[in-house]
Amino acid sequence: MLNIQKVVLCIVFFSSSVFANYSVYEGVLGQNKVEFYFDALFEYDINIIYLNSNDFEPKQLEKNTTYKEGKGIEFNVPNVNFDEQFIDTILIKNIAFTKDNSIILNQTLDCDSKLYGPFKLQKKFEYDSENKEIELVNEKLKKENKFNNVEILQRESTKDYFFKTLISNENKGFAQVVGINIYRKKDGSLFQTISKLDGYDFLSFLSINTDRDANFDHENNDFYISKTTDSINDRNIIDAYYSYDLAQDKFVYLNLSGRFITFDAKRKTAEKLKICPKDYTNQVILKELYQFTNSQKFTLSNSKCSFETKSENNFEILSSRQCTEKEVEFCQQASDLLIDDYLD
Repeated sequence: MLNIQKVVLCIVFFSSSVFANYSVYEGVLGQNKVEFYFDALFEYDINIIYLNSNDFEPKQLEKNTTYKEGKGIEFNVPNVNFDEQFIDTILIKNIAFTKDNSIILNQTLDCDSKLYGPFKLQKKFEYDSENKEIELVNEKLKKENKFNNVEILQRESTKDYFFKTLISNENKGFAQVVGINIYRKKDGSLFQTISKLDGYDFLSFLSINTDRDANFDHENNDFYISKTTDSINDRNIIDAYYSYDLAQDKFVYLNLSGRFITFDAKRKTAEKLKICPKDYTNQVILKELYQFTNSQKFTLSNSKCSFETKSENNFEILSSRQCTEKEVEFCQQASDLLIDDYLD
């Protein structure tokens, strides 16, 4: 497992396609330990997530210049995520591209900070997801490319904590999120590990989001982790919710996950909507209302189910009735991730 207390960490993501190369670099910038997470495939589509040990606040860098051969590319470091105030500018000198404009990342990256001067990064980890189909049929290559519990910094953080997903391709040949390491922002120390996650495809630095106050305490220490069948941009996504529990001094699962969930802070409820198509014109609509309790969990308090028949263009509801028991059971058992597959 990589440790940012000792090194600078730089990880490369290519999110514009499901095929990508992910590379980890280590180094030192001034007196600080920092991490750079590149999500890039082509020159016009480079995203970088940055973490500095002086505040342990993940930030998305902003590309400042277009690529010029032999001159590299500059990136601005914002004060906070998406801020227009910048605290540093970093030049990656020897970044390059192939004839088809695909990015090339060398074993060593030569960089220059306006605040701290020149520094170097050495590659320590690489995952080439473009070769994953080859890995599945080539047992030797598959064995050589296996890895387990590699940390991937997430862009979103809470008031007091930041997150790294643990990725592995031990079992399926494809990178999967198998756990989460939660770190304290005050000193970068490990606070908690959530393990034994199953079915979470690797979604770069977008697996975890923090824009919901799921336990209604206004403390901004909640997160949800997303699960999908494929690219995060064009496939079904379900979210599982976690919050910090002061009594237990740890993050706990709130017993709530789904594809369409809305929260009511006044009533401390969450409504989960599940749409289960039977065919092109008939669908089951299941609405479940969950109440947040003193045990820091959501408990199902009410459930409604309706069977709808739509016009062939899907714009007009022709009829609606209460579901039968079999229709309720059908929708309860249907996977949020695979629910639309019959249309493919």
